Amino acid sequence: MARGQLISLLYDKATDMSITAANPTAALTLMSADIERIDTGWRTAHDVWANLIEIVIAVYLLGRQLGLACLIPVGAAIFSIVGSVIAVSFVMARQAIWLEAIERRISVTSQMLGSMKGVKMCGLSSVLGTRIQAMREEELHISGKFRRLLIWNMVLAYLAPVFAPILSFMTYSLLAQSEGGKGNLDTNRMFTSLSLFALLQDPLASFVTALSSFMGSVGSFVRIQAFLNSEPRADDRTIRDCGKTSSSLVSQASTTVQEKGNGSPSTEPKMLVNDLIGGPFDDSSVVMQEASFGYDKNKKPVLGNMDAVIPKGKLTLVVGPVGSGKSTFLKAILGEVSIMEGSVHVSNTDIAFCDQTPWHMNGTVRDSIIAFSHPDERWYQKVLEVCALKQDLAQLPQGDLSNIGSKGIVLSGGQSQRVSLARAVYAQRPTIILDDIFSGLDAHTENAVFSNLLGTHGILRDLKTTVIIASSRSNRLPYADHIVCLDGAGTGCIQGSFGKLTESDNYVSRSSASAVDGTKLKEAGATLNPASAAPESIDALPTLDTALLDPEEGSPSRRTGDVAIYMYYIRAIGWIPTIVFVLAICAYIFCQAFPSIWLNWWAAANAKEPFTRLGYYLGIYAMLGGLSIIFLVLSTWQMIVTMVPLSGNNFHQSLLNTVLNAPMSFFAANDSGTTINRFSQDLQLIDMDLPLSALNTFATFVLCIAEMILIAVGSYYTAIAFPFLFATLWVVQHTYLRTSRQLRFMDLEAKSPLYALFTESVTGLATLRAFGWRDALEKRHHELLDRSQRPFYLLYAVQRWLTLVLDMIVTVIAVLVVVIVTQLRGILPAGLIGVALVNIIQFSQHLKLLMTFWTTLETHIGAISRIKSFTTDTTCEHEPQEKEQPPSVWPSEGTVVFDRVWAGYKESEHVLKNVSLSIEAGQKIGICGRTGSGKSSMVSAIFRMVDIHSGRILVDGLDISTIPREEIRRRLIGVPQDAFLIEGSSVRLNADPAGGLSDAAIEDALKSVDLWEIVANKGGLGAPIEELHLSHGQKQLFCIARAIVRPSPIVILDEATSRYAFLFPKRSSRDINYVASVDAHVDKLIQRLVREKFQGRTVISVVHKLHSALDDFDMVVVLDAGEVQEFGTPRELLAKGPRDSAFASMYNSLTE
Repeated sequence: MARGQLISLLYDKATDMSITAANPTAALTLMSADIERIDTGWRTAHDVWANLIEIVIAVYLLGRQLGLACLIPVGAAIFSIVGSVIAVSFVMARQAIWLEAIERRISVTSQMLGSMKGVKMCGLSSVLGTRIQAMREEELHISGKFRRLLIWNMVLAYLAPVFAPILSFMTYSLLAQSEGGKGNLDTNRMFTSLSLFALLQDPLASFVTALSSFMGSVGSFVRIQAFLNSEPRADDRTIRDCGKTSSSLVSQASTTVQEKGNGSPSTEPKMLVNDLIGGPFDDSSVVMQEASFGYDKNKKPVLGNMDAVIPKGKLTLVVGPVGSGKSTFLKAILGEVSIMEGSVHVSNTDIAFCDQTPWHMNGTVRDSIIAFSHPDERWYQKVLEVCALKQDLAQLPQGDLSNIGSKGIVLSGGQSQRVSLARAVYAQRPTIILDDIFSGLDAHTENAVFSNLLGTHGILRDLKTTVIIASSRSNRLPYADHIVCLDGAGTGCIQGSFGKLTESDNYVSRSSASAVDGTKLKEAGATLNPASAAPESIDALPTLDTALLDPEEGSPSRRTGDVAIYMYYIRAIGWIPTIVFVLAICAYIFCQAFPSIWLNWWAAANAKEPFTRLGYYLGIYAMLGGLSIIFLVLSTWQMIVTMVPLSGNNFHQSLLNTVLNAPMSFFAANDSGTTINRFSQDLQLIDMDLPLSALNTFATFVLCIAEMILIAVGSYYTAIAFPFLFATLWVVQHTYLRTSRQLRFMDLEAKSPLYALFTESVTGLATLRAFGWRDALEKRHHELLDRSQRPFYLLYAVQRWLTLVLDMIVTVIAVLVVVIVTQLRGILPAGLIGVALVNIIQFSQHLKLLMTFWTTLETHIGAISRIKSFTTDTTCEHEPQEKEQPPSVWPSEGTVVFDRVWAGYKESEHVLKNVSLSIEAGQKIGICGRTGSGKSSMVSAIFRMVDIHSGRILVDGLDISTIPREEIRRRLIGVPQDAFLIEGSSVRLNADPAGGLSDAAIEDALKSVDLWEIVANKGGLGAPIEELHLSHGQKQLFCIARAIVRPSPIVILDEATSRYAFLFPKRSSRDINYVASVDAHVDKLIQRLVREKFQGRTVISVVHKLHSALDDFDMVVVLDAGEVQEFGTPRELLAKGPRDSAFASMYNSLTE
């Protein structure tokens, strides 16, 4: 009940936080690790007071045997408890530092797994591998202090039960001797006391454990309370009919706008808010009055002095330079950023939102589109059609019932955006907000989708939907009913119609200067001709639904233990450390068990001559106790401090190598969440839970064997029952372990979707709150939580059953021993009978512990099984023939030749078919084609991210199929579509991952892309990259700066400029105009970069916007279904006309 309530509170709070404060990793840690600690702590909370009662009773009975000496174990227990409590505070502090190191490593690993195409293309695999492994080693080093404190805490807990009998017998003997030998320490007194010590030992140990667990749960409660008390999202918007507030709105005549494009301030007429409302737009959807927005109220606003009106039922474009705050502007309308000054009035909060990075939940395409909206099959089919998704769905194995994976990993970038767009359209909300949602679409598909939605007869026009689109492109400006233009400094905006804004010199007029005069959007009516937009390919990457499951589900290791897994674990540690550990444990158990025999000899000697050779017997007894502590420290040190780092490093290195060497098909077919679980959950088990389980299981197993031997020595007829005991225990363990193991797996399986939903909800807060789906998701969360509670409860019920059965078994053994003793009175020595009875008392508890530890070990060893399966079953992309090391100066010229290349991810599926072309050094090549034609596959083939089945690719005359893939990726310069920056690292490391460049060279490169000022303000090259808060466009510019500082003569761009056109130096623009998709400032910046930094280099770029191909490229390659349709200069191909040239046909289809 408490678990369910706390998880519900955490979910409710996490979905009520601001988008900047919400941290999925931290919240999930509270939901998993801290809830588990609270569960453990409160289950044992009653043991604190109950054990105190047992301790008092045992001490009273012990006092009747040993007199004042009974106070010795009490004092030892107090010392042990106080020491443990003090140690626990240090342990918790060190554990928190260790967990922070784990989170840093997991964060970088998760980022890498989500961007593996960019990692491989940029040649960062080895750099990231070294960095993440170094973070792992640092993490294990940090955990060293925690582990040593853990051992110290364990020693403190064992001091009392080990030395309390020694000190008590010594005190009693000395007191009795001083009183003239009164009260001899005979067999009866000694073994009665020893039995009471055994009865006292369990409640003392349980008390310390319960107290530690309880204190740990209190700490978890404190962390959860701090999380629950954190500031919720402050939605400062005013919900009202904006169209009726014109009389109260401010009116200003003009404003001074600092335009970064020319660097000079200009006073421009500002469209008055009152004028807009009083004009043709009587009803307004959003009205901003002198509003300032920011993510932190204690810092300078990101946007200030915003006076803007969004007309209802119209199309509004929010434009501005890269990094001007367009996304922040949209978030302000959604109420996701703080309003520091002024006000924001919205007519309603019923909004559909598409974020710049599309948000998806793990499920089918249909589930992602319909989500929590009302099902309507006819409307659903209509939405698929207008969003150009029908042919894409036909390529998926199960159509719209195919699983898209977490974050939509199975979908390509364009498909992901269109599915997100379809969800917004399907919801039929009065307002739709789109944050750069068309950036990943090729021009033809973008035109078709835009026409179907927002053309003259587009369905959003027909529905009178208010549409707000943020974009860095200017090609849609003429089709907007209203435009809000942000300045580059975040200090104001101008607004109005396209015609009105182009009358003066401003960002809009300068951006639209290169737009096609009179260009009209090619209307497709309300529907899209299936032949007019090609389906977007996933480059033949597998999209198996089964790949989204954990590979361990249904595996044999789930059903039964496997000795091979234990051997695999031992080999990862090493045989010598393992043998040392085994010997230390055996020595520790001997020193624990043998004292009962020694006390029997001492009691026998006392019976003959009381208090003779007292020092000898006490000395040996104390020595055995001291040695037991020494061997305990040695065994725990060997396991926790020595063996764990060995296995932890080896397993992490194996996982990391497997992932870095895996082909791209692996990342498309496998859920990244499952992969990250290997690096997080499984390594956490290997670092802490598994070694403790192995230590406890093996030590308890040896101890049970020793106790059975002592029971047999004391009552040798009892040994006759041991075969029956073993048979009974085998039946119990076979029944319990099988059931418990299944329930534990069911528990993990039930938690997995619960945690997944939690993470997806936190990462998509802006989207789910805009749609108003928070309550629906909370209901689903409650259903998953209820489902996860069932195996959780049943598991503890089975554990209670085990306790009952084992207690009954031990009771039978105890009765048997007593019967044998009473029937063979006088035959068996009294001392040995005492040894047997004392060990029976301990055997009961240790047998229960053994079964519990064994079950836990069987569950935790599953982490080793999963890692073994992962590392052995995952395909490696490297091939045996890739061994030739190219010259150190390769490539030196920059020629690239495709010689009859057939390539693909599988032998039976080719994404490139008989491709032949020759690229000369220094040429600039554009790769064109409809979506899914194989453009990215051609780039991937150069970087060996797809396999070459036949033919050759020659770079400066060398066949790249014989060169190690990582060497190729390091020697060529690649700029991927999605910018990849290594979070948690410095600007310097991101600009120069390989090292070796001077700070001056890096600084010059950052200055060339206009990012140095931002870097300098944050502390220079040593500043963490995430503190720069770069926009998407600025991140891409940073990647271009990284390309600039590298010396390779070949630069390859895989749609790296989809968010803005990468314009090479123009030779002529007299004949053909083109649509610019970047602001004038960035346009000039990119032209200067290429002219100065990439001069003389071979540049190969995937082109979506064909208008830039005319003057920007020397040659153009047109692909279709993986085949080269034509290859030539763009003007030659255009001159052939649309009938004889595919390039001309595509170009004309965009400009008619």
